[in-house]
Amino acid sequence: MIEFAQPGALWTALAIGLPILAHMAYRRVSQRHPFPSLRFIRPSRIPRTGRKTPTDLPLLFLRILLFLILALLLADPHWKTDSSAAGGEVSKETLFALDLSPSMAGWSALDEAKGILEKRIDETQGRSGLLTFGAEVMDEWPIGSKSDDLKDALAEVAHDWRKGDPQGMLERVTGLFGSSAASKRLVVVSDFQQSDWQTAWRDFSQTGIELEWIRVGRGDAEIGREGNRAIVEARAVPAGPDKLRVWVVARNWEDREMEENLTLFAGGEERESQRIILSPRGSTQAQFMLSAGDFSKAVVRLGSSDSFALDNERAIWLKAPPARRFGFWSENPDHALTKEELAFLNSVMLSMGDQGWNRWESDQDQADGLRLGDDQSSLEFLLVLGLDSWFEQEDLAPGLKAHLEKGGVALVTPGDRFSSTSSILKQSGLMDFSFLRVAGAASLNSKPFRIAALEQGGSLDEIFQGKSARDLYLTSIRRFGILRKLGDKLEVPLKDREGRPLALLRTYESGGRLIFLPFRLASSWTDLPLRNSFLPLLAELSRTGETLAGKRAWPVLEPGDTYSSTEEFVARQPGVFRSGEEWLEVILSPSESSPDALKIDDLKQSFGGGGKPLPIQVEAAGLGDAARESLWLWFVIAATILLVVEMIWSRPKIENPEGNPATHA
Repeated sequence: MIEFAQPGALWTALAIGLPILAHMAYRRVSQRHPFPSLRFIRPSRIPRTGRKTPTDLPLLFLRILLFLILALLLADPHWKTDSSAAGGEVSKETLFALDLSPSMAGWSALDEAKGILEKRIDETQGRSGLLTFGAEVMDEWPIGSKSDDLKDALAEVAHDWRKGDPQGMLERVTGLFGSSAASKRLVVVSDFQQSDWQTAWRDFSQTGIELEWIRVGRGDAEIGREGNRAIVEARAVPAGPDKLRVWVVARNWEDREMEENLTLFAGGEERESQRIILSPRGSTQAQFMLSAGDFSKAVVRLGSSDSFALDNERAIWLKAPPARRFGFWSENPDHALTKEELAFLNSVMLSMGDQGWNRWESDQDQADGLRLGDDQSSLEFLLVLGLDSWFEQEDLAPGLKAHLEKGGVALVTPGDRFSSTSSILKQSGLMDFSFLRVAGAASLNSKPFRIAALEQGGSLDEIFQGKSARDLYLTSIRRFGILRKLGDKLEVPLKDREGRPLALLRTYESGGRLIFLPFRLASSWTDLPLRNSFLPLLAELSRTGETLAGKRAWPVLEPGDTYSSTEEFVARQPGVFRSGEEWLEVILSPSESSPDALKIDDLKQSFGGGGKPLPIQVEAAGLGDAARESLWLWFVIAATILLVVEMIWSRPKIENPEGNPATHA
């Protein structure tokens, strides 16, 4: 049937009165004929008519039809197909979305969801489909799949290990419904864990999709799910000669105090067990002691079962963590001063660690990668020797800043032209100070400069006491750059006896530290490298011991994370794994352990439901483009044809008086 998008335009059909009036007012003009005489013509009486009638009726009907076609064209005609006549019956589509995030493995949520969906698939009329999601959309069975296929798929699905994120599902589902469906329904089955769903959002109010939320694994509908106990942290640290301490943190999600049995397994056997008391919604620490070197890995496990078993154990490596890496930037390693500095500092960095838990190793490949702009380069300590114009020419300031902002440490020494070093550091925004001159440059045999007494109560003062302090104060500084007008972000941990800076330190929010020594670590500048005090001095300035010692551990990932070192490793499920030269720990996302879930009313507000699902509008959303076909083009063609015919029909006839013979009596 025909319907009109602009029915008000039909009033223009009243314009058909215009051709009718024109035809009624038209008078035919008599044609003159030359006649020699009127004497033989008899007069006749012209009959009177009471009213006029339109003339040339076929042309009038043609014009009336043209005006009607134009009126219908302005009303925007469409041909509407009845869905029941076109498809045999109204199309109903239902899409079931099943949450497979790790939390669904607890509180019997996944088994409950499978039972509900199998029953709903049998009861649902029309066409059905299934979608599973976790961190992303995992699998799809399109709408129109057979019921038996959907139930077979349900029997095979299992929980994912990655942290749940339903946003991908919410953005995908609207594209799975057919455009001609008269009824669209989305049924989401989930535990609606708060950590997964609290940031999800999608406005379904204008999509024509009716929403249904089914909560599973919830326990009491008002209070929420029952609590849970979890191991949230485990780490191995050195505890003296040939000893390791396994440090464990257990969390109680119950609202009441719980007593738990915590057990350490190593080598496939139980090594030690402890009874711990977990306060309501609180955490408790426990420690186990092991002999170093006996085992490479261990598992810490909670003894009693609870509602969510995936977080009841944690696997860790008992091996020493990876060595920290250092590397060098310089212009020419064969330069005399640079070569002396590099050899000395390389030995110092290797001796800063030990052969156990705290180790350092040279990795020049990582330093070169950082120099070339590789953001993936991993380096803890960068030593920039003889900073000069080459640093500016290679545009290395952004790379050094990135290293510092990631928590790295860098040591910088000046180049041959101290003024150039000062200018580059200031212009690049690394350090703000002014350079006056190089003290001791005129004569190398002059009286050496000495380090001033350390500030009492400071960190250096605590380190250098007794003999170590005397060794530091006897240090000779033969040449150094005199610095002044220091910026607010700079600290001066070391001065000469006249109060002039012998070291500048800038600390970044990330924990990164930039150290600038206004002298070269070479014998022509100072004898500090030959002093026993240099190693603790460098360690304190860089704070490598404070920031990293005791906190070093193998990389810890969550399922779904990717780690790249010698080769790429993709974390899939919790455990301990080896990838190339790296020993990795993969843990379950801690947020999946939380029993807190969102209420259905809060969900409806987030998805445009307003507390009630929006009923679908069949004409606007269900049939749309598929059931209404525009007739505008056909009416344009008809009006054009009628207009051409009318113009041809009504064209004036050309009279030729000379061609008509005269009429004679």
